[in-house]
Amino acid sequence: MLSRISMESDHDPSYTSQPCSPGEDTPLLSGPEDSDNSDGSHPVKQRLKSESRDSLRLELEILTRYCAPLVATYLLQYTYSVITTFVAGHLSADDLAAASIGMTTMNIVGLDIFEGMATALDTLCAHAYGSGHLVQVGLHVQCMLALMALALVPVGAVWIASPWIFGALLTQPELALKAGSFLQVSLLGMPGYAAFEALKRFLQAQGDFTPGLVVLVICTPVNALLSWLFALRLGLGLNGAALGAAVTNDLRPLLLLIYIAFRRSSHACWGGFSREAFRYWRATLKLSLAGTAVNLAEWSAFEIATFSTSYISTRHLAAQTILTTVSDVMWHIPFSVSVAISTRIGHFIGAGLAGAARRVAKLYAVVFVAIGVFDGLLLLLLRRQLPALFTSDPSVQHLAANSMLAVAGAQVVDAIICGCNGTLRGLGRQDVAGWTVFGVNYLAAVPLALWLELGSPHWGLDGVWIGLAAGMAVVGVIECVFMATTRWDACTGEVTSKGYEWRSSRRLSNVSVRPRLDSLRRPSSHRT
Repeated sequence: MLSRISMESDHDPSYTSQPCSPGEDTPLLSGPEDSDNSDGSHPVKQRLKSESRDSLRLELEILTRYCAPLVATYLLQYTYSVITTFVAGHLSADDLAAASIGMTTMNIVGLDIFEGMATALDTLCAHAYGSGHLVQVGLHVQCMLALMALALVPVGAVWIASPWIFGALLTQPELALKAGSFLQVSLLGMPGYAAFEALKRFLQAQGDFTPGLVVLVICTPVNALLSWLFALRLGLGLNGAALGAAVTNDLRPLLLLIYIAFRRSSHACWGGFSREAFRYWRATLKLSLAGTAVNLAEWSAFEIATFSTSYISTRHLAAQTILTTVSDVMWHIPFSVSVAISTRIGHFIGAGLAGAARRVAKLYAVVFVAIGVFDGLLLLLLRRQLPALFTSDPSVQHLAANSMLAVAGAQVVDAIICGCNGTLRGLGRQDVAGWTVFGVNYLAAVPLALWLELGSPHWGLDGVWIGLAAGMAVVGVIECVFMATTRWDACTGEVTSKGYEWRSSRRLSNVSVRPRLDSLRRPSSHRT
């Protein structure tokens, strides 16, 4: 069927029966998948060409199949912070405050960095897979894992030193010590967190979006159980909650590796460990920095806005925390869809089908507007009920409910931004998103939000959300204009000219490209 979403190659013997007898003159990208492919003879490229002629209805079906597991995956990932907050709330008010400080720092100086870096693989792996150069997918992941390991050094240094950093910034020594100790224990899970983000992309590039969801379905209750056991039953307190999350963070990539070992069709994308993975590390680093800039610019803007509400009153800060939490949950829906479309557009760009990429991007634009409107209407309908889930204080409920209209409007703009950023990732132009989001947020959006909130208009919480939404609207206009005026067919050439691909003429010296997972899998034809 032309509308098949799955990029799996289980039914194509050419994916798993590649002859490999490499020598000094063996091409890195040997075998059918690694030929020039200029004639579009590779099965992946043939399938993409067929799908490029499908109706928009069939394309929408493909997008739906991609998105369903992704939305659930990212929402389950978000529950990790919810579980930690829940456990901390059952310890003491000081523990809850320390967890809030620790998790805010963890997001900005940690999780956002690794998630931003991993978005580079949305471009690189999708382009490689779409072009039919399957071995490149594994090489890109190797390079990313190495870069993440390097990034872990400064991140870890900050987290280890956090008790002293917080001690210099906070007036309560005990709170600083608890928050810092929470980060130190959480550091144990960061290697697993980063590896999970990279390995997810290895499978997503092949159109396999379900394994990440399955892993989180297993690990989320384990996280809840371990956090409760360590924190409450064994008396480790807040550090116990951090330890429970860290253990399950390290468990997630191990489960993905087991899945990959038994999913034989994915082995065509793995050619073994090789120094060739670092040939184009500069391109990988460039995309990683751009993705990180987008993440940090977006999330830190909201953190600044939330902190600013404390200058009005504690009740306003509590209400803003509720609004931000609700907005975060709703944001995961369009963001998950943006990951799916970046993979889909990346496939088309990698296959040289720029016209098809532009055509489906127009469909995706309508989808993101619809998602934003749906999210906004849902918040409006539940504007009285949602605050009551977080607090029993009537005054805080009233403040949050009254500002829900501004939050609902921001959801529409935020969904469109997710669509724009996802499309730019598919094109390999994260740099445009990075510069635009960073520049607009700190030159316009944040100053405007603070002025509307605390300045002469005195709009309070409404001012925060209107200011940020106005900035996001400017970002959306700039990115849409760029995508409308740029030559998409030129992006297919940039994939190679910028070094996002290895050409088939490259050679490896004395390096075997035979898949090296044979020792991990059973000799049977079992498929997961």
